[in-house]
Amino acid sequence: MINEPYEIALAAKRGRDVVDGSASAWHVLILEITATGHHPSYIRWLLESDFAKSSEIILAARREMFEHPEILACQSKFTRYQISVSQELEVRLSDFSSVGLMRMSWTIGRLYREVCASLARTHRVDYVIVPFLDDCFLGLALPREAFAGIPWMAITMRTMFHYGEMGVIAPRPRFTAFRRWLFYRILKQKSMESLLTIDPTLAAFAEMQSDSFMRKIEYLPDPSTSHPELPTKIEARLQLKVPPDVSLIVLFGEISARKGVDSLLEAAADATCSPRVHVMLAGRCKNRAHLLENAAFQRLNADGRLHIIDGYVRGTEERQVLAAADCMWIGHTEFYGTSGVMVLAARHGVPVLATEEGLIGYLAKKYEIGVIIQPRNRSSVVKGLNRLVDERDFFKQAGKNGISVFAKHDPTEFQRIVTEKVAMKMRTGR
Repeated sequence: MINEPYEIALAAKRGRDVVDGSASAWHVLILEITATGHHPSYIRWLLESDFAKSSEIILAARREMFEHPEILACQSKFTRYQISVSQELEVRLSDFSSVGLMRMSWTIGRLYREVCASLARTHRVDYVIVPFLDDCFLGLALPREAFAGIPWMAITMRTMFHYGEMGVIAPRPRFTAFRRWLFYRILKQKSMESLLTIDPTLAAFAEMQSDSFMRKIEYLPDPSTSHPELPTKIEARLQLKVPPDVSLIVLFGEISARKGVDSLLEAAADATCSPRVHVMLAGRCKNRAHLLENAAFQRLNADGRLHIIDGYVRGTEERQVLAAADCMWIGHTEFYGTSGVMVLAARHGVPVLATEEGLIGYLAKKYEIGVIIQPRNRSSVVKGLNRLVDERDFFKQAGKNGISVFAKHDPTEFQRIVTEKVAMKMRTGR
């Protein structure tokens, strides 16, 4: 264990002293331990940002990140630093109980501090980026400055203590007062330069506060790829072997209970659901055995109403799925953040069936980009699916609403904002 912050500061100084030949280059460390969901996409967009082109970038991540298709497709130059995770930490990373999440947050934050200190012994570290602060709040908030004075910025996606005041439907999280205290403690760190949030309600909440440290918070539109051209619906369905005259709802990305896969399948297989409703599961299945044993899965499959693309979906296949879809399923359960898949769908004019809870429900309802459902209520889901068959004009308008509302949710806008923050620190000096 490293005795910090003195050891980190001393190591960082040694690193600066031994490096020569590239003194003018800005040395940026990006820390990320998770390689699932949209984490790899965020990392790729950071690596391909303008600030990265003029900087020496070190990506500290696990082996799974470096082997992910998004990172393999990245053309940018960067130094790889592989984070090794002990068996004990692996166990902690799979404990999603309330206590387990707090322990995980502490452990990952401390790990990031140690990685920074280790790298700083042999490399210059001028700036640190933590793309997913929510995974490590506790370990970076305590006990002192996160990286011993090295300036840093972060992105938060799951901060929830403000939901009640901003009209977002969600259960009151445990330890709310403590979470708010940790959040403020990080913002008060002198080395914390900027905290970006993909939650517009958090940015609005910050603007309402009088504390000067809340000015560090800025809205960052959750980015998603926008394909300039999609195949026609007929062409896409021909390639994907989907009948041309059905109403197709797609669950895209991770196929898991958290994303409400059981609720979708059971509602679609219900006797009161229109047989014209077909379901597509496009992505990696988290629990294949459970899915195959699901009675609704088996019934839909036997009826030819289930279509499966098994594995990571990108490129041509992603364009085909978006073109073929009549609606995107965003029926998450016990999840209260926003959804990258919802942004992807909206940017391509695909309406959604969305849970009423969390930021998903808040944004879907506010901008009228689809039908609001209660995923655990089968009749609510069946009603939504039948509307997909009967109310085509409504869904068509909802798709148009999404295109206009999410126009700025582009990787280039994400990169512009992040580059602006890093460049501002470059100009003011290390």
